[in-house]
Amino acid sequence: MDLTCRENVHFSQNDKESVGPVLAACDPVLLRDPRVWRNLEVLEQSCTISGSYFGTVQKEVQPRMRKILTMWMLKVCEDQRCEHEVFLLAAQFVDRYMAQYPMDVSNLQLLGAVCIFLASKIRDTSPLSATKLCLYSDNTFSIMELLEWEIEIVSRLNWDLASVLPSDYLDPLHHSLPIIPHDISALLRHTHSYIALSATEFTFSTYRPSVIACSCIAAAIQHLNLLDGGLSCETLLQLMASTLDSDLVSLCNCYTALEEILTTNLPLDLCVSSAREVSKSPVDFEGVRVSPQTFTHL
Repeated sequence: MDLTCRENVHFSQNDKESVGPVLAACDPVLLRDPRVWRNLEVLEQSCTISGSYFGTVQKEVQPRMRKILTMWMLKVCEDQRCEHEVFLLAAQFVDRYMAQYPMDVSNLQLLGAVCIFLASKIRDTSPLSATKLCLYSDNTFSIMELLEWEIEIVSRLNWDLASVLPSDYLDPLHHSLPIIPHDISALLRHTHSYIALSATEFTFSTYRPSVIACSCIAAAIQHLNLLDGGLSCETLLQLMASTLDSDLVSLCNCYTALEEILTTNLPLDLCVSSAREVSKSPVDFEGVRVSPQTFTHL
């Protein structure tokens, strides 16, 4: 049995803060274990909403309002350099909550802030403070209100907060698909960007995280020209569906919807085939500016 530690990080007491958190390396033995796939697929069913809540549970909130809210949440997470998963988990909390409980439009930003607050505690090494989130809202709500809503939301979600995210499938897919290149840094950056973009669109809220992950990887491979000449995008989707034992029709529909969103939302330099360096933040939206004042127009 090989018990060698392969992490090779050296830093002194003086530069501990400059290097940031040291993340654990992936264990290839676990990633290739089929039980990991099965457990993720079972768990993801509880964190996917069954259909649209607009016009049913939510009488006042409209899809464009969710879009504005999630874009603001994304910019907060970008600005604070949160882990990729923080925004994804926060957006998932928003959908799960609004799928069950009616919301007053005036409390939407508070809901988003609380969801970021909770997600950062679960998925980030340095959770965001309540004070910072109040400042990002231009003190629209108080720290006490945020903390009170935190208790309410976790209670109404039955304390089921450890949700499966699309990004949780990236490492297992990397080790399971032989077509993915060894150096996947550019591929991962594009994939994380596409996953974050999909979280801002309600269209993808009803898709399972595994389907979203496969669609985003396929789109990134396609745009980076990583497919061999004899392998089509359709074949790639079939391979992924077979690997995850997923519904091919659902995967193709999700991929088609993603391509449409990429065409209209992302800058041109992220949609063309390019392996250039891109932002390490969750997604690089050039020209997008979302401020607290945006919510005055809801």
